Amino acid sequence: MKLKIAGIIVGILTLMFELSTSAEGIEAGIDPSIHNIVKSKHVTVVSIPGLSFMELRPDLLVELPHLRRLTELSAVGAMNIRTSSRTMRDVYVSLGAGAPSVGVADVQAFAAKETRHGIRISELMNRYIGRYREDKPIEIDSVLVPDITMLQRANKNQGYVTGILGELLKEYGVFRSVLGSSDLGKGSGMEDKKLRRYSPLMLMDANGFVDKGALGDDVITVVVDRTYGVSTNYAQLRSLWEKRIQPGITLVELGDLYRLYTDQEHYNEERFTQLKGQILKEIDQWIGQVVAGMAEEDSLWIFSPEVNSEASRAKAYLSPILHYTTDSREAILVSESTRRQGVVTAQDFSSSLLKEFNIPVPSGLMGIPLSYMGKSDVLADLVSEQSSMQMIYRSRPLLLYPFVTYEMLILLLSLMYGLWIKKRLAGPRYLEGREMPWRRSVRTLLFSLLTAPAVMLLMGWLVVPLTTKIGIESTMLVLIAVFIVCTLLISAFMEKCRLSTAMIWLGLGNALIITLDGSTGAHAMKYSILGYDPMIGARYYGIGNEYMGVLIGALVLGVTAALQRRHGGGQPVLHGLGGNEPLLAGSGKVEGSPRLGVAAASPAAALLACGAFLLVTACLAAPSLGANAGGALSAAVAFGVAGAHCFAGERWRELRLGRGAALLSVLLALGLGALWLLNSADSPAAFARESHVGRAFQALHAGHFDQIGQLIERKLRMNVHLLRASVWSKVLITSLIVMAVLVLRPRGHLRSWQHKYPYWMYGFSANMIGAIAALLLNDSGIVAAATLIIFVAVPMQLLRLQELEASK
Repeated sequence: MKLKIAGIIVGILTLMFELSTSAEGIEAGIDPSIHNIVKSKHVTVVSIPGLSFMELRPDLLVELPHLRRLTELSAVGAMNIRTSSRTMRDVYVSLGAGAPSVGVADVQAFAAKETRHGIRISELMNRYIGRYREDKPIEIDSVLVPDITMLQRANKNQGYVTGILGELLKEYGVFRSVLGSSDLGKGSGMEDKKLRRYSPLMLMDANGFVDKGALGDDVITVVVDRTYGVSTNYAQLRSLWEKRIQPGITLVELGDLYRLYTDQEHYNEERFTQLKGQILKEIDQWIGQVVAGMAEEDSLWIFSPEVNSEASRAKAYLSPILHYTTDSREAILVSESTRRQGVVTAQDFSSSLLKEFNIPVPSGLMGIPLSYMGKSDVLADLVSEQSSMQMIYRSRPLLLYPFVTYEMLILLLSLMYGLWIKKRLAGPRYLEGREMPWRRSVRTLLFSLLTAPAVMLLMGWLVVPLTTKIGIESTMLVLIAVFIVCTLLISAFMEKCRLSTAMIWLGLGNALIITLDGSTGAHAMKYSILGYDPMIGARYYGIGNEYMGVLIGALVLGVTAALQRRHGGGQPVLHGLGGNEPLLAGSGKVEGSPRLGVAAASPAAALLACGAFLLVTACLAAPSLGANAGGALSAAVAFGVAGAHCFAGERWRELRLGRGAALLSVLLALGLGALWLLNSADSPAAFARESHVGRAFQALHAGHFDQIGQLIERKLRMNVHLLRASVWSKVLITSLIVMAVLVLRPRGHLRSWQHKYPYWMYGFSANMIGAIAALLLNDSGIVAAATLIIFVAVPMQLLRLQELEASK
């Protein structure tokens, strides 16, 4: 009867699961054969290469009344346009693909009527890709990308469809047009011009076609005292824009600001400032005319595909983006991809353009349509927020990279110090009755490696107020000073404690601080030097891979240190001033049998430790908290191994190959189950709120295995790249070398430690396995493994130095 009831329950749950995943597949996918009725509206997208938040300062907006008024009536945001080359061609291609893509300098757009090398572009297009729509000839005002194949080939490993945005717009009957370009001059022949015609790459379809456009000479005019002797023909642009077709989308590129910054070196500061002000006023006047000519249902987007060189030098890489409708009010753009008010991604912009025409967003697109939240003083807040992000981005080379080098040096120097002391102890009567030289300094420096992550995290609370009050440069100096002083003071205090006490405080303290911050919005982590950076764009919320490694390693270390102190056969002691207490030997141990003499942990201790492990794993897995899928799986492995060693009985103390493989399989399955439960979406609203992990599960449930394969391939490529390029890989290798020397010299040292410090060794092995899992299960696994393994290498060094001190 019980089996029958269990079978019925399983059947009901399976049916519910299948129904929910089928619904998810319908929500996430698109059937191109179903053409929804598109609202009769026109969307204008104005692209201004070279525009940044530095041009939208209040003192400049006084001279730009239309833009100033627009910022007060629009939804405003800061868009991450980071690409591999930081050029607008990559941004346009990425917007057209709905995912990060690579542009090719030679792949540009042309009007069908133009010629290249004496051959008409329309004929060249037919030559390269074959006849297109033989039932209808190519219109002379169409825009074509004849070298589309080169672009597709450059992105074949990206896993994204080049031109998917334009393809979907075409499928749903949205007319696409492109006006303007950033050509550097006006030559007599196509080969004489310096072409910058990348904007059509955003709206082209998969075959490289745009319905209509006017590029180059059609929209620029000769002005001898302007950059490259040309200027945008704003009257012509307005005339062409007024002929817009409903429903449709028009992309307008205003290239004068880009041309000016491209040729900046030829101008003195006064002339450059004069021309820049004139160009901005012309742009402002033209945008005012567009706003005045908008119909009630029309929509206007303004963005920059590439910030200017001045903004780049200041590390102000985020691009301004505005969305205006005739009934809009001041608001801030909100993205579920970033969960940070005002910060959005380029992929969200692509999905938002589809939403403008009620076109469902395919499950393969990474972006989530933007929404907005009413707010006052949006522009001022965004400028202040970007200043804080600039400070973090600029501080990394000054603080984080030297600290990583410092980690490697301290690990190697402490290792050499231990070998030197060991050699001196072997000499006759050397150091007899004397304290080891520099031992306090070496141990303080080692403790600083475990203290630094918590200090860096807590410093995140200082970033915004300091940047607002004293500026970026002063804040950087203050934070560096605070980091050095606080880290050394805490480390010096920990050096005076017993080793087990210090490890408990540092392990559990790091874990508690990270968990509390991650559970309350991760405010400190968002502004931590060791956290993630919106300028880089790899992560915007949750617990990043750096602190994920710290969290796992610290918690395992803290728990096992507490168990060693409470239940272990011996307790290592770190002497204070003048302390000469002997290291307690394990009682009841028999040589060759590390299991003997290990006191069993109490049920209360086991319950408390396992509760902490489960809580942290759930925090990492939850999309609204840690949102770190690889971290949740790595935590499940590390915590599971630690729990099995410490609480599962004698037979689990030594994991044989078969038993270990079975345990890891079960732990990974449990971790995946937790991820699925916490990331499943039951409604479109939940789907919009969930993390990219949840969307990956959606794709898996819907049968889109190609997307999962692309995801895995992308993560593997990232790890291979980081292994070669990242400084964290050097930290990982250095830690492994130090650990290998410690356990192999002298011979039998590892077995001796298993006798003396059983729970410590359980924690070390669990963290080692967790580091391997983090390396394999994360797209930046090198980073996570390097920060995690520090919580093995440093305690092992301290244990070794403690033994040398006791053996004098």
